[in-house]
Amino acid sequence: MKKNISIIVFLLSFIFTNAQTIVKMSLPEQAKEPLKVVVLFDEEVPEGMPVVLGLLGYNVVGGIEPYTYEWFQNGTQIGTGDVVVVTPVKGDNFELKATDKNHCYSTSSFSMKVIRKVDNIAQNEYKIYPTIVTDDIINIEIPQSDKTLETNLRIFDLKGNLIYQSSIIGNYILKNYLPDGTYFVSVKNNEFHKVAKIIVQH
Repeated sequence: MKKNISIIVFLLSFIFTNAQTIVKMSLPEQAKEPLKVVVLFDEEVPEGMPVVLGLLGYNVVGGIEPYTYEWFQNGTQIGTGDVVVVTPVKGDNFELKATDKNHCYSTSSFSMKVIRKVDNIAQNEYKIYPTIVTDDIINIEIPQSDKTLETNLRIFDLKGNLIYQSSIIGNYILKNYLPDGTYFVSVKNNEFHKVAKIIVQH
């Protein structure tokens, strides 16, 4: 009888010392599509002038939101938000890396169509003022030589969203209905492209 009890105790001891505890853990949320980032920006930009790369300039699909972002210019990180302001030089290489909630990431490399840097005289001939807008008018002045050219006037917010667009010929007075904030005004025709930053303060 004692021998049988000893065998039973031994077996129970063996079972419990070799038992494994299984803990059921929930799997991370699975993506329906793989993460992919595509840069859509293909505008010509003037060399050495600030450019806003915003939400309209790229597209991220798949993966699991929220996404985080890293922007690189020639291998150096220049931003970590969904919007970045860059000052391009001809030959620069850019890269956008998007990472999802599960730490999966995708990258997209791109370059910009950088046009020649104009001299200071030409810069001064195109005027966008005032820099700080406190009333209801934004002035666009086109030089005499280009006053017959159709010019594309666009205004972007800091996220790169297009706020206003119009085709103008010659000087133009724009009625300002913008809320307080910082904006980029782009004036572009076949001969020239100027971008100026304005601050609206009512």
